[in-house]
Amino acid sequence: MTSDVPGFPQYLAAVPYTQPAGYLRTVDLWLRSSDNSNADSSGLWVIYLHGGAWRDPAQNSQCFLPTLSTLSTSPSHAPTLQRLAGIASINYRLSPHPTHATDPSTPDDAERSVHHPQHVRDVRDALAYLQREHGAKRWIGVGHSCGATLLLQLVSAMGLEQSLQQTGIVGPEALILLEGIYNIPLLLKNHAAPACPPHFVDMYKALVAGAFGPHNEQLYLAVSPVSGHYGVQEWPESKLLVMCHSYEDDLVERAQRDVMCVALDREGWSIVMEAGDEEDEVRREGRRVLNVRDLRGTHDFIWRDGNQMATLITEVVQRLA
Repeated sequence: MTSDVPGFPQYLAAVPYTQPAGYLRTVDLWLRSSDNSNADSSGLWVIYLHGGAWRDPAQNSQCFLPTLSTLSTSPSHAPTLQRLAGIASINYRLSPHPTHATDPSTPDDAERSVHHPQHVRDVRDALAYLQREHGAKRWIGVGHSCGATLLLQLVSAMGLEQSLQQTGIVGPEALILLEGIYNIPLLLKNHAAPACPPHFVDMYKALVAGAFGPHNEQLYLAVSPVSGHYGVQEWPESKLLVMCHSYEDDLVERAQRDVMCVALDREGWSIVMEAGDEEDEVRREGRRVLNVRDLRGTHDFIWRDGNQMATLITEVVQRLA
């Protein structure tokens, strides 16, 4: 299928990354060439992980299209596309959502009946495919909401049988994390009675239990990114992490970003609050920079609008190029 993204003439939709295939174990690809033998393993890729609370069928790989449209049509972003070797947006299996308003899950649908750690293992399998078949070994991960959660679980091997290094998968050089969930017990605490109405309390309990099992605070903390390790030994490729949140987010509180920054500071990351600060340099050998950024808009506006995501991607690509 032809693509309307400048410099990426080939668009491949819903490419299976596992055998046997599953309808949610797919990846959308924008490629410079149809010849995999010409894949440039030294070129940067952007790889996107959608949100949706591990269970929403309405959020999928197509959620990256608004950002891609901005990257494709804005002259200020043209150099970004020129520097990229490929773009991928990953689907992964979902947890049950039997009460979804328009597309409720059913027990006989194996693609919508999984629990942790299957989500992050699907992401790992997608990366293995992208690196094996398309040479996507230098990459920037972009994750929204639970997509941000999954990226941190991935690099810290949380829920994986082996680390990425042990399986021969190259980790990301940078992550852009947007409105992420990093401490699951804190998420539930911030959406408990009496501060929240009963239907909100029930919704958060249900989405967490659906993804991680019946309520168990110790287990929920153990699978939260704040409990992971993000040192050079665990993530040798790491250079830059951009942690983003909007005060207008209507689903996830800023406290999630704050506690994750504390965890990363403990892991030796250099926190830089101001863009352009001289401490913002990422090229120095061994230096790992954590940028903290404020966004505008509600939780899902961030990906639906796409402009802020495109700006962040352009900045990170320029800094790594």
